[in-house]
Amino acid sequence: MKLIHIADLHLGKMLKLYNLLQLQKECLIQIEEAMRQDDIDGLIIAGDVYDRAIPPQEAVNLLNAFLSTIINDLHKKVYMISGNHDSSDRLNFASSILEASGLFIETHLQEQIVYHEEDDVRIYMLPFIRPIDIRRLYPECPHTNYNDAFAYYLSKQQPLDHNYRNILITHQFVGFHALTSESEQSLSVGNVEVIDPGLFEDFDYVALGHLHAPQYVHQEKIRYSGSLLKYSFDEVKQKKGYVIIDTKEMSFELVPFKNSQDVVILKDSFENLNDPTCYQDYRNDLIAIELTDTSIIPHAIEQLRLLFPHVLQLTYPALMGQEVNDIHHMDKIRHTSLVELYEDFYQQSTGTTLDEASLKIIGELLEGGEIDEAS
Repeated sequence: MKLIHIADLHLGKMLKLYNLLQLQKECLIQIEEAMRQDDIDGLIIAGDVYDRAIPPQEAVNLLNAFLSTIINDLHKKVYMISGNHDSSDRLNFASSILEASGLFIETHLQEQIVYHEEDDVRIYMLPFIRPIDIRRLYPECPHTNYNDAFAYYLSKQQPLDHNYRNILITHQFVGFHALTSESEQSLSVGNVEVIDPGLFEDFDYVALGHLHAPQYVHQEKIRYSGSLLKYSFDEVKQKKGYVIIDTKEMSFELVPFKNSQDVVILKDSFENLNDPTCYQDYRNDLIAIELTDTSIIPHAIEQLRLLFPHVLQLTYPALMGQEVNDIHHMDKIRHTSLVELYEDFYQQSTGTTLDEASLKIIGELLEGGEIDEAS
C-alpha cells in the first residue's frame, strides 16, 4: 500500500496580507497528479487543514474541490484529522455520512484511538488534543503537561496487532530538538507541550502535523511532512513537499513541490537591489528585503516594488542594531538640548547640516513656545 502524507495546509492563510490561496492550489494539484500517476492508494492529512477556525469561503471551496477530485474522480481514500488551528466541530460536519465515500475524519478524542483497516494496514487517527481533553475522558488522570498526559492516554489503549502495519496520524509537538518556525502557533508556555517521540515506538509510521519544517524526529518513521508552503520568512531555506509512504518496504520519500512563486529574502544595498540587471530571477517571488544601508532610504519599498511587485517586508538590520544601541544611551539623550536634537534629526533626514542662523531661529522659537517640545 502507498500513501501520501501531508499536513499543515493552512488553507486561507495570508503572508503579510498576501493571499496564498493560488499557491496552495498549485500544491494540491501536484498531489492530485501524484495520486493519479504514482499508484497511490490513499491520502493522509495530519491536521491544520485551515488556517482559522472559521475559514474564508474560498478556502472551503478549494478543499471541497480537492477532496472531490481525490475521492470521486480518482477513487482514493482520505484520512484527515483536525489540528490546533481547526474547529473540531466544523471540520467534523457530516463525517459519519462521508465515510461511505472514503473520507475518514477524526476531530474528537475517543477512549480508544479510532483506526481504519486496509488489507494489512491499520491507520490510527488521533486529532490534536490537550491534557485537559484527556482529563475529561479520564478524570483520574493527574497530569497537566502534554507528555505525561499523552503517555497516560496511550497506556489505556489496546496493544497493537503487529500482524498489521500500524500507522498513527496525529497533530502534536513531538521531540525536544525538533525544528520550529515563526508561523506555528505555540500550544503552551515553555516546553510543557513537547511529547517524547519514544511514546510512539510501537507504531510502524507516525504521520505528524504541527511543525512546518519537513523532518523526522528521533527515527525516520516518526515524521513531519511539513507545511504546504513557506508560511514565514524564517522558513525560506526549507524544502517543502509531500511524503510518499510505501507500507510494503516501509520506505519514505519527500517529494518537493514546484511552485510558480517562491518565498525569499534578498539582502543587499538599495543601489544593487534597484539595479534592473540584478536579481532578475526573483522578480515574481514573495520577498522580504533586508537593506544593508546604514541610513533610511526615502520611499525605498515603493521604488523597489517597481522591480519586485511582491515585496512584502523591508527592514534595515544595521539600523535595528543601532536602535538597540540607542536604548543603551537614553541617559545621554535625556541630557541633550532640544536644539541639538533638532539639529541631529535634520542632519539624519536631509544629509546636510543646519547653519548658525537656522539654529538661532529654532532656539528662539523653542524659548518662545512656538515649537511644542512634544512635537
